[in-house]
Amino acid sequence: MATPPSTPPRRNSVLYHRPSSPALSISGFSLIGEDEASSDTDYNYWDNGGSPYKSLGSFGRRAIHSTPVLSSYFNAPPSSSSPFATPSPSGSFKSFLPRIWDVLTSSPTKNILSPSRGPMMQSRFSSVGHSKGKRRAYYEQDFFRQSLHDSISYSDLPPLDDEEGELIDVDDEACFIPIEYPWGAMAASRARVVTGIDILALLPPELSLQIMWALSAQTPVTNTSALQDTHAVHQDNLHAIVSCLAVSKTWRHLANDNSVWRAFFTSRWSNTSQLASSLNFNYLYRQRYELDRRWNALSRDGPPNFTLWEPKRSQMVGHHDSVYCLELCRTSTGEDYVITGSRDRTMKLWRLDTGKCLGTFGSGVVGGEIAGHRGSVLCLKFFWETEGKKGILYSGSSDATVCIWDLWLIKTSDGDIEVRTKVKAALVGHESGVLDLKVVDNSIITCSKDTIIRIWDRTSLELVRTLRGHEGPVNAVCSEGGKLVSASGDGKLILWDMKSGERLRTLEGHVRGLACIEFKDGLIISGSNDCKIKVWSAATGECLRTLTGHTALVRALAFDPYNGRLASASYDKSVRLWDIGTGESLRQFDNNHTSHIFDVKFDASRLLSTSHDQTVTVLDFGYGLDCVELFM
Repeated sequence: MATPPSTPPRRNSVLYHRPSSPALSISGFSLIGEDEASSDTDYNYWDNGGSPYKSLGSFGRRAIHSTPVLSSYFNAPPSSSSPFATPSPSGSFKSFLPRIWDVLTSSPTKNILSPSRGPMMQSRFSSVGHSKGKRRAYYEQDFFRQSLHDSISYSDLPPLDDEEGELIDVDDEACFIPIEYPWGAMAASRARVVTGIDILALLPPELSLQIMWALSAQTPVTNTSALQDTHAVHQDNLHAIVSCLAVSKTWRHLANDNSVWRAFFTSRWSNTSQLASSLNFNYLYRQRYELDRRWNALSRDGPPNFTLWEPKRSQMVGHHDSVYCLELCRTSTGEDYVITGSRDRTMKLWRLDTGKCLGTFGSGVVGGEIAGHRGSVLCLKFFWETEGKKGILYSGSSDATVCIWDLWLIKTSDGDIEVRTKVKAALVGHESGVLDLKVVDNSIITCSKDTIIRIWDRTSLELVRTLRGHEGPVNAVCSEGGKLVSASGDGKLILWDMKSGERLRTLEGHVRGLACIEFKDGLIISGSNDCKIKVWSAATGECLRTLTGHTALVRALAFDPYNGRLASASYDKSVRLWDIGTGESLRQFDNNHTSHIFDVKFDASRLLSTSHDQTVTVLDFGYGLDCVELFM
């Protein structure tokens, strides 16, 4: 085995003779060496076992030990030989920075940058043992197999003069600063000394931060079909800002500014843009990024490659028959609740964090007065009037009625919570079971096995409009932007104008009856007895994508347009997670229930499902993470 050289490789002095290098002086320069980058607390998080960014290609945990040639960094086209030719920020930022740079370096005698130089390279030194009492270092070249001089045109280098001094190139031994570690090891830390201008160091901090903020800028997502491209742009920008952390102390200070990470956080997760600016957004970003990775089956707790990550599983048991539906009741204090409806004609309120049943209500007739349903509870909708204390619950039943409940949560003297309910009104009009309901603005929308959709005034509870058009049971309804979509056992989706009752279009494509729909962000998503899920454009009626994988009826859907995540529940006893932007199946949970699954809901950290096996299963993706309640 060849012995590593005691100094880094040099160019052949016969072919490329140059005057000897001046003595190295680093006064006035802010350099980051291998030891500093490796010991910095920021970089302890980005190591191979801990980095949520280890999937960003070949970036990994590496320090860039040079002040970047900005004109090359922003203008050079990416190539396989330039791993740090990061895609440039788009828009005005791309052209803005090079123009400032050109002005600052416009003097022909002071401009030290060679336009022929390519993007910066990455190398490092490591200690490799002893030889005759001397420690030696070997040169590790991470990306380039060709000789270093191939990337430099010496004819384009500016002349040397007494005032400017020699330009020290990347493999000049004067660039390698010896480092002695506390435990006695010797190594060499590479730092490229550039006698030019660090543009961000010269600009006022406010302007430098504006440039950093521009890295996070991206066009807001107005259509979920653009989520894939938006996330790719964000990953590129994230790669750039993490690279900035390793350029110099000045750049690191700017790139670590809390306002920069707040911009990155809100540009990716816009539904949490109301968070207080005083929060540590660098830490919040890491926590939220890790949470998203868990939904996609990855975690920093496993090996550096793709690792299946399993959420924490718990169950709520108490109903005496099939659990048909559930409703999440979230609060800003983190005390979240779940209401479930069952074939046993009752509803139960559960504490989500402990799984404790706080109360059961909703069945029977007391003294001739309706005290609940006389049939299975098939659908639910809940709203807080006073958060954590009083709310209104709407429940639809196979007894063809919709009950409207006042619900109170009362804390007892021993600290427990007591549930009290009262039926304040009932909607009567359907001739068969109420299969689904939605409450939108001042309207209550109900659909039934009788093939009819009814729209009620939320205040007066009077019937406003009746919609007819389906030939089979209307199993689900959903509304957005004044439009209503209905899904029926006749295999058709009908889009309606809620105000006029006009039938706008009919969407056909499934070969069997429809069981569930979602209508958000201009997309209609349908689940069918043909085992397929279809994604439609509400504007054009076009089928954009078909998702396959389930082997039985797709019974329930839940969709979050902010991150493009879709959950589906099926009679095949499985719950699947999908990326609606790509159509990719992210996760599949087959062992949560022992029978048909009827409903599914999720928030930022939890996935809940109900089943014919009389249980409610909760999968917690956020356990062990801080600040999860801020992401709801």
